[in-house]
Amino acid sequence: MKHLLVHGVYDRDTLQTLRDKGIRAVAFDLRGRSANLIPYRQLQDLSKHLGTEEVYLTFGGDKRETVLSFLNLLQAELPVAGLIFRDAQAVSFYRDLGHAFYWMLDLEADWRGILSLESARGVLLPIRYQANYQRLPELWRLIEERQLDVYLHAESFEQSLFINVHGDLKLSVDLTGEVEGSYRSVDQDRLKTMKLWRTVHANPAGQ
Repeated sequence: MKHLLVHGVYDRDTLQTLRDKGIRAVAFDLRGRSANLIPYRQLQDLSKHLGTEEVYLTFGGDKRETVLSFLNLLQAELPVAGLIFRDAQAVSFYRDLGHAFYWMLDLEADWRGILSLESARGVLLPIRYQANYQRLPELWRLIEERQLDVYLHAESFEQSLFINVHGDLKLSVDLTGEVEGSYRSVDQDRLKTMKLWRTVHANPAGQ
């Protein structure tokens, strides 16, 4: 596996654990209803401890003005942060935003229009819907024509074990309660011993 993106980081210890595991891409969740929401001030503080990681900001269902406001506020701390949208808004929302973005596939949205946008850089494919999108040749043609980055997305570390890991695969995974000792308190020992790490590091391609 060449690339693993971990979503929902909200504390310094977890960031360090992921760094020790060789993870070089993290996403901070700014969705208001997310259990992994990271408050603005906390994100500001955590940004001081980032190294060479790829950083993404995750939004969902927000107004365009809200997204742009966050980008403006975080311009000094995270000037090259990428955007991930986990929602199903109108094509015009993503087009008029004026920023490159990744999008979590939602087959009930206008995925053709969204992924055809010049600013679309990649797509996250939830593995629980794999049987549905595997039967969409038009989706795969569009991905190939646009040369979009593709991540298979697992909603938990446990779910990620059902993915057949191979050398060029890009995978993204959510931090969930399975790695917490209590609500919004990651058990670092538990995180360090998740089976996914053994799968990743057993692969000759590495990170």
